[in-house]
Amino acid sequence: MTNGKRYLLKTALAGLMCLSLGLSAAALDPSIIQDKKVDPEVLEQIAGDYEFEYQGQYMVFVFTVEEGNLMGAPENETPDTLEPMADKETTFLGYSPEGAEYQFAFKKDADGKYTICVVNIPAMGIEVEGFRVK
Repeated sequence: MTNGKRYLLKTALAGLMCLSLGLSAAALDPSIIQDKKVDPEVLEQIAGDYEFEYQGQYMVFVFTVEEGNLMGAPENETPDTLEPMADKETTFLGYSPEGAEYQFAFKKDADGKYTICVVNIPAMGIEVEGFRVK
């Protein structure tokens, strides 16, 4: 990995640590937002604490379900609603206060349980994989 890519990924991880998803659903592009609710059982299976690591730096992102919505935030911060992406039942969108899009894709492990979360930051071409710790 080049130093430039390492810097971008390190910056992305730091951004995740400080991420505060401050935009409402109304500010999102409606063409990428799912118009129906995700199955509550799937949301409950996804909910949990996921740890991300890059070059020895760790952060925990906490996902919960409130009133039928997936909520997420770094540990010890106020969670915000994550909006489901159209045609991707287990991928959700959040935005930083600066407008950077963060995609949270939840995946099942070999046992069929949601234990993997991949955070994608398209504008930076960065992807960081995290694993359930709780």
